[in-house]
Amino acid sequence: MSLFGPISRPLLNEATTPVIRRALQRARMVGNFAFVQVMVQLVGFASGILLVRWLDQTEYAYFTIANTMQGTINVLADMGISIGLISIGGRVWQDRYRFGQLITTAQHFRRRLGVLAILVVTPILYWMLTRNGASTTYAAVLIGAILLGLLVQFSLGVLGVVPRLRSDVSRIQTIDLAGALARLIVLVSCAFLFLNAGVAVLVSSMAFLLQYWMLRRYAAGVIDLNAPENADDRAAMIGFIKNQAANAVFFCLQGQITVFLISFFGSRATSVAEVGALGRLAMIFAVLGQLLMNIFVPAFARCQSAVKLRMQYFAIVGGVAACCAVVIAAAAFFPNPFLFVLGTKYSHLQRELLLMLAGTVMNVLTGTLWVLNASKAWIAGSWLYIPLTLATQIVLIPYTDFSNVSQVLIFNLISTVPNLLLNMVLSYRGFRTFQPAT
Repeated sequence: MSLFGPISRPLLNEATTPVIRRALQRARMVGNFAFVQVMVQLVGFASGILLVRWLDQTEYAYFTIANTMQGTINVLADMGISIGLISIGGRVWQDRYRFGQLITTAQHFRRRLGVLAILVVTPILYWMLTRNGASTTYAAVLIGAILLGLLVQFSLGVLGVVPRLRSDVSRIQTIDLAGALARLIVLVSCAFLFLNAGVAVLVSSMAFLLQYWMLRRYAAGVIDLNAPENADDRAAMIGFIKNQAANAVFFCLQGQITVFLISFFGSRATSVAEVGALGRLAMIFAVLGQLLMNIFVPAFARCQSAVKLRMQYFAIVGGVAACCAVVIAAAAFFPNPFLFVLGTKYSHLQRELLLMLAGTVMNVLTGTLWVLNASKAWIAGSWLYIPLTLATQIVLIPYTDFSNVSQVLIFNLISTVPNLLLNMVLSYRGFRTFQPAT
């Protein structure tokens, strides 16, 4: 029985039946994934809101800094590896041994880059925590909890491509839901006993560990995890890393620039907490992001028809843009329901709410174009993102008060424009030069 009701017989002639069947199968898959993913994200959102409401603003500032820097290290440990996984994996995913070689090669590079990123970023993390009032001992505890989670995330980021390229949607959802539920249950339990930023970060790390265990068991059944590194993959990965290293470093800084600037120039830890609390509302787009990464981008990576590729591209980008427009309109006309979720400590942030969501929308649109381009390795010239963004920010510096949350959010919003335009150009050039694999 179709989720969309019975199909009348006159429509199902020999010419249209396969097309309709495929369309309904795809719609059913997307619908089922979206429904379960909404549940996953609601559980994750509940965990985030629990922390926003339960922790005082100083503790939430520590949690925001810890979470931000953990994300920074995780991105620095990638530096183009995910591009290689998707672009190469899109060609070899059906070969158990060959796919295993790719995974082994990628894990080797990601662990080495991860260690380097930890050595570089940890002193900065320590300084940001102590500057906002954390004691030396407490900062050390937070850093230890962050590093524990990172050691797991390095492997999660690589193994996660296995079910995605195999379109094993149910497995992805099972792993996501297990991690989200475990985190929420433990956080609720801790709220009745003892809950601060350090405990919150440690709980997140434990949830990552559970997901890693589940994902590795799955991957061991469908690919050869003992396959050795592949020389061709190693050379390709080195090329991607060299090409994307500067871009990845700069992207890290830009992706977390709001928290960085408020931490460096702000005079109150509560300003960091306000930015972090508003950032929780960006989880509105989480379902959209999961649909992209787990269904649409892998399909786009596998597609070898120029006509179908264009249709998929414009359907994906158009759908994302429409969703973003709805969220911005809702925030502009009805800000209070958004802020009610965060609690009374943040109820005065109506203007900041719209600015934060506008910046998030720009990043979502840019990220959509980027992952589509990266899945086809249409990234030559992406380094121009750095000088274009820097030039924009240099122009903005004299007009921005970096101790003011609203002005920092405006600075962040305008800074996203060059990257969006550049990715449009990369997409255009990619379609012009696309050659289907033979």
